[in-house]
Amino acid sequence: MLYIFPDKLLDERLPTDVYCQSSWFESAIHSVVGYLLVHFTLFQKWTDEFLTWNVSEYGGIETIATQAENIWRPDMFLYHNVNHEFGGWLEDVVMISSDGQVDWKAPAVTMSACLVDVSDFPFDKQKCYLQFGSWNQDGRHVDYFSESEVGDMANLIRNVEWDVPKLSVERHEHNFNGVPYPDVTFTMHMTRRSTFYVINMFLPCALLAFVVGATFYLPPDCGEKISFGVSVLLTLTVFQLVVAQEVPQSESVPTVGLFIIVSLALMTLSLLATTFVMNLGDSGEENHPVPGWARKVFLKYISRALLMGDQSGQNEDELWYRYNAYPSPEHMKNNTIYINRKVDGNSIYSGTERRSRLGLPARPERKSRASPTKLEYLLEIKGAVEEISAYMEKLDTVKNIHNDWKTLATVVDRIFLVLYLVACIIALVVTLLNLRGFMEPEGSHAGDDTS
Repeated sequence: MLYIFPDKLLDERLPTDVYCQSSWFESAIHSVVGYLLVHFTLFQKWTDEFLTWNVSEYGGIETIATQAENIWRPDMFLYHNVNHEFGGWLEDVVMISSDGQVDWKAPAVTMSACLVDVSDFPFDKQKCYLQFGSWNQDGRHVDYFSESEVGDMANLIRNVEWDVPKLSVERHEHNFNGVPYPDVTFTMHMTRRSTFYVINMFLPCALLAFVVGATFYLPPDCGEKISFGVSVLLTLTVFQLVVAQEVPQSESVPTVGLFIIVSLALMTLSLLATTFVMNLGDSGEENHPVPGWARKVFLKYISRALLMGDQSGQNEDELWYRYNAYPSPEHMKNNTIYINRKVDGNSIYSGTERRSRLGLPARPERKSRASPTKLEYLLEIKGAVEEISAYMEKLDTVKNIHNDWKTLATVVDRIFLVLYLVACIIALVVTLLNLRGFMEPEGSHAGDDTS
């Protein structure tokens, strides 16, 4: 069927003016694949000089309805259309007035490419552009205008994921080789509804990051510290995979994703710190006393600053004396002494044998007597008791050394806890400050910024 431009026979210098308006019913951004799905009706109005009549000659009929395929229509096309099944506008009925004005309501469901910036996910705001223009005719034949600066959203269905606070309309004109090509661009400002993502993604990640701090409250010799930290680390890794599936593959990285990565790094450092603390707590196995500077700095001053009280305990000089004045640790392994035998010349260990078993230096041998007196027996018993007492004191000293190392490990663990919590708070605050839409309520105006 051959169509003639309405203005050709009247004035070839004047193009046909097409006025556009729209009514939107549904919209949603599929951010993973990067397109905007819209359901709308496009209203187009123009004047066709060939479709006029005298009302008085036709019984007072002012308007008629006919199939759109029977008349000339502007070939308006949606640029950046990604719906391969979109066959064009619905060939519906058009209304024609006696003065030649044609009103065409063309409903459509289509998809348009939309560049999604997920830097502020899930508090992001997006702008999607739907650019309509002629595909075959330039501005010398068909010119497009918008009847309003905003689109009609009275019938817009509420989307569970996105809020549309504004729909602006602008006319643009591009020149190619001196030929004008006008278009009408609808800009849809959309704000993501973040409540779902905050409750199910952001908040659990933040809580998991802080829960790791509980590992620093476990005793240094508790083997569950490592397994607990690894379990939380794996859980946060799963959340990272979920975030990666919810956002499109692009050069912009979500701030929430960066927060999760920082949390993973902090958790990894916490596991390394836990390993160091556990190794520090086992340093007492070698029976080396805590260095004096460490006792003074960590067990006295830092422990007070951490509200743990003075953990320095006994004077380090006394511990040094006890550690060096008695048998070596190797001799302490054989720590069983038998004193429940009969008191006679052959029943009790001799002084040399007894001191050898305790790791003490041997005393000078006395000259043997034919019949030891009762006083000599008592002296032998006294010596044995003194040696046993010294041995027990040595055991207490070694025990104190072990406890000192564990106390030192506890203080260092508390230091790591404070550092970890401070790092988590800083990471959380920086993340929230970098989220441009976090401080604004949902549904706030999303079109004030410039694209």
